[in-house]
Formats: sequence, C-alpha cells, structure tokens
Amino acid sequence: MKLTLIKAQVWKYKSIDDSTPVDLSNHVTVLVGKNESGKTAFLEALHKSLSLGTAKYNYVADYPRKEFTRYRQQHEGKKYQKVVELTFRIEKVLADKINKEVFGGVAIVDPHTTFTRCTTIGNTNTIDLHIDQKSALSAIQKPLIDLEHATDVFKDAETLADVLTKIEELGLPPDNKLAIFAAEWRSRENKANNWSLIDGHIWKAYLSPALPKFLYFDDYKLLEGKINLPSLQDRESSGQLTDADETALGLLELAGTSLQDLISDEGYETAKAELEAIGLDITQKVFEFWKQNQDLDVEFDLKADPKDTSPYNNGVNLYIRIKNRRHGVTVPFDQRSKGFIWFFSFLVWFDAVQSRVNTNNDLILLLDEPGLNLHALAQADFLAYIRELSTQHQIIYSTHSPFMVDSAHLEDVRVVEDRLKEGTKITRELAGSSDESIFPLQAALGYSIAQNLFIAKKNLLVEGPADLILLQHMGSLLEANGKQGLDDAILVPVGGLDKLATFVALLGANKLKIAVLHDRASTPHQKLEDLIRQRLIERKRVLDFSMFLGESTNEADIEDLLPIELYIDAFNVSYANELKCKTLTVAELDEHPRVVERINKWLKQNGIALLKDGGFNHYRVAQAALPKLTTESLKPEDLTIFEKLFERVSKAF
Repeated sequence: MKLTLIKAQVWKYKSIDDSTPVDLSNHVTVLVGKNESGKTAFLEALHKSLSLGTAKYNYVADYPRKEFTRYRQQHEGKKYQKVVELTFRIEKVLADKINKEVFGGVAIVDPHTTFTRCTTIGNTNTIDLHIDQKSALSAIQKPLIDLEHATDVFKDAETLADVLTKIEELGLPPDNKLAIFAAEWRSRENKANNWSLIDGHIWKAYLSPALPKFLYFDDYKLLEGKINLPSLQDRESSGQLTDADETALGLLELAGTSLQDLISDEGYETAKAELEAIGLDITQKVFEFWKQNQDLDVEFDLKADPKDTSPYNNGVNLYIRIKNRRHGVTVPFDQRSKGFIWFFSFLVWFDAVQSRVNTNNDLILLLDEPGLNLHALAQADFLAYIRELSTQHQIIYSTHSPFMVDSAHLEDVRVVEDRLKEGTKITRELAGSSDESIFPLQAALGYSIAQNLFIAKKNLLVEGPADLILLQHMGSLLEANGKQGLDDAILVPVGGLDKLATFVALLGANKLKIAVLHDRASTPHQKLEDLIRQRLIERKRVLDFSMFLGESTNEADIEDLLPIELYIDAFNVSYANELKCKTLTVAELDEHPRVVERINKWLKQNGIALLKDGGFNHYRVAQAALPKLTTESLKPEDLTIFEKLFERVSKAF
C-alpha cells in the first residue's frame, strides 16, 4: 500500500460522542466489545467518510438524537460538525516517487510522514498536510541554479508562490526555462483548502489518487437463493437497488454476463455457460478456505415458473443451488447454513468489487461481525482468509466471538465500551476495561493455552501438581544414574481424576500421543473405562499407581510408591507450625491401603483442620519430600518401583 491508515477518531455519530483517537494496526484491527457498545457505529462512520460507493452522511439519521434539536440550526447554517478524522502514513514507495518527481531525488518527504483527512456530517472534507517549505524550495531550486535570475527569484522567498511572482514580474519570454517552470507550477495551483503550491500539488497529484477507500460488508449484503431477474432489472433502472441486489449484480459481473443476456432467449445458452464457469471458479475459491464440508458444488439455473408466488411468477428467475456430492442431492442456496451463506456471499461480493474497481485503488475492508453464524472451526477458517487478505488490504472488523480473535496477534485488538457519561470508548489498553468487554480475549487466550499445552510428541496426563513434581524428580534421579526416566514425555497436570477423562475425550481427537497415569481407588474409574470402550484411548495407555505395588494392591496414589517413613517425616516438616507440638508417627496410622487416606483419618480423629474441607495439601508435602528423595536415602527396591513405572510409561506411547 502507498498510504496506510494508522489512526481514526469519530465524533457525534449515532451512539458515539467522542471515540478518542484509535490506533489501527497495519494489517488487521479487531474491535471487541459487547452488543450495542458502538462497534457498528464506528465502522459505519469510517465507511461514510471515504466510501468506495455512494454512502454519505445524513445528519438527520446519523447525528446523536439527544443533541439533534440543538445542532439542527448549526447544520442549516452550514457550520457542519466534524465526524471523522483519519490519519494516514505515507509509505516509502510513494515518498520515493514524490521525492524523485517533485524534488529531484532530494528526501523532502520522509517515509512515515503523516497527514490527516477530516470529514464533516455535511460530507465536506479538509486535509491537514504540511511540507517543510524551506527544504522544499531548496530542492526545487537545485536544477535551476545555473539559470539567469534563478538565484535572485529564490532569494528570501518563503514560499514557492513568492518565487513564481518574482519570475512573472521579470516578463521573460514564454520559452524561457524559468518562465516554463513558473507556468507549470501555476497550472498546478489548487486554491481549495488554502493550499500552498507545493502542498496542493503533492496532495492532488500523489496523495489524493492513492487514498484507500472503505468497503463495508454486513448481513444485508447476503446473496439470495432465488432472484427474479425482471424485478432486479426494474430496481436497477430506478436506482433502488438493495444491498443484496448489489451482491447479485456482482455475481453476474464475475460471470461476465448481464441481466439483459440472462433475460433474453438468445443469450440463455451463453449466459448459462458463463454462470456454470463462474460456479466452478467460485466453488474452488470458497472451498480453499471452507473446510467444514468439501463435498459441495455451487450450481446455477435459469428458468421461469408461472406457478410461483409474486414476483417469481413473472419472467426468468436465477436459481442458486448447492449440490452435495456425498449424498447426490441439491438444495436451494438459502436453505444452507447461515454460516455458509455468509461465507459464500462475502467472497462473491468482494471478488465482484475487486473486478470493477481501479486496481491502483487500495481498499480498506470494514467487516461487521464477520462469520457470526459460522461454527467455531469455520470461524478459524475465515480468520485464515482474513490474514491472507490483509497482505493486500487493511482490514478492520468487529466481533464478540473468541474464535475470531487471533491469540497470536492480540496486539491487533481494540476494546470497545459504552461507558456511562462518556459514551463509546475504543482503546488498546485492557486495564480498566470491564470483564464483559474483554471476555472474548480471555476466552481466546484460554483456548490457545489449552491447544499449546499439548504440543509434545508424548503427553502423560496426571491428576495434580504433586504427581508432577514427584515424577519429574524421580525421573531425573534415575536418569542421572543411567536408568529409565521420563525421557521425552511431557507431564500435564489436569486437576483431578474427573478432568482426566474430559481432557482425553477432547484432546484425543488432535491425534496426539496421550497416556494417563492416575490414582487408583478400589474400583476402576467409570469415565476412563468408557473412553477405553469407545476406543478413544487404548487400555495400554491408561496406567495407575497400583500397578507397581504388587498384584494384591488394588488402591494406590503416587505417595504410596514412596517409603512411608520418609513421607510421614515430610508431612511433619511441612505442617510443623499447624501441628504445633504434635507429631504424626507411622504407628498411629490406621489400616488403609492409601497413605493419604490414613493421614486424613488421623487428622479427623485428632480434630486437626489443616484445610477448610478436611484433608491436607498434597503438593505442600510433596515439596517437603523432594530434598529427602536421594539415591542415598532410598533403597534399591524403592528406585526399582519408579524405574518400572517409567518403563511402562515409555511402552504406553
């Protein structure tokens, strides 16, 4: 792009009183906020300020209602309220062109120079552009320096207009080089906006033609599945086209045909062939990004149906149908999912716009709640399409879906809020934003974290952090002595046995290598057994700690794999303050197969409440146990238990 929109501010438009300046990203800007927060109003205001089409402000419809009566007299007196201020940055390719053609290669216009364009609700515009006149005059003088009178006319001149006046006062012949220079610059004079000669010329010749135009797409532009062509022709002739009509005409433009061709008998076969050709092209383009169902084709048909309801009983209708190759049936386009209709309509509309605009004209896409009816995975497909489009066009879109927020580009997000007494505010600062407004960001980030937790080739799901640190420690201890440890398996604590089953069900579909190592109660966990029965995970990948304590053991936690005296000592150390002078001994423990349950029972019998709901913090005791777990303190049979465990884990993957 030659110009990049870097900032926008909106005043007095519908629900927006003053949006504050909004910094925009170079490629994609995402507006996130609750319903009725002002996202749509912001996009509409931008669109009408610099529309590719005919959209303009209507002060009756667009000025805030609460202040309309007060403002009306001001408007009728042509003292129009400023609505939008856009700040553009001049990119290097355009800056270099200006410097070469206007200033003889001297770098007067730096890349990243900015200017503003203000639009009022009366649809008038002003430009704020300032080029350093002294430096510009010096550069313009250079190629003329050897000409007679050149030094004199430039001496003490503050503007180029001063120079031209001096040249004209000399009365030089028309073919004199200085006279030709003056005549060329006079022909470029632009008195509007109180331009200086240099500023006016740069604006008119370089910046104005390079201004990107806004394209706005919302649900009103959705393509219809059945279009009565004579009615469409009448609306086109009378200038009463709807947004959906514009999309339909765009489809015909893409097909290289016209309404007249489709309606006339002579043009039917040719028009049908052209529509079939564009159907193939659009199908290919749609399904490059639509991954939800690849067994679909877009088909078109033309026919009259006198038995249909009005207006479809009058003349030729264009039918758009979707064929499902898997089931061998076709259905009307508007009976497909709303998500597919939206996706298809957007691609048709945008391709049609691109085909009929000047290719030198940059476009900024404004999308209001794109993909609202798309499935979460289809929204991810559309997000990929947006990212591809953004390599050629700036895009600003609104959403409240976490799946339309790219967690890899959270810097592109702007939060939109309708604040009491302040109106709509748009900011990139999350501090101070309401929980409701930033919820899509939190959800997007949470989804990303959940996806990226499971990036290893081998993932061993365990219940909690105590399992994590004890297994990591024992694995390192064994590996340091040349024995089997965790190797490249990654431990993932999921927060309890119930969550283990959920994690396996949700993430097993990602084709990751997942194994489970869990605590074992007296009976198998039903949810895990169901997952094995449903073949969501193989039985060999579901392990429990009782497997490593002998055939007679049917209950065990990781704590039961440790020497009981060592674990009780760690418990006493970690809870020394809470236990005060009381110390737990092995002899005081009851006859339960699981040591944590024996400790829980002892605490209850002695009226000791370490946690509000009873029991104790396993992670806290595990931390105290780590320094005690050494090759010197552990017997060979203690180490062998963990060595067998890690060997079994390794075979599970």
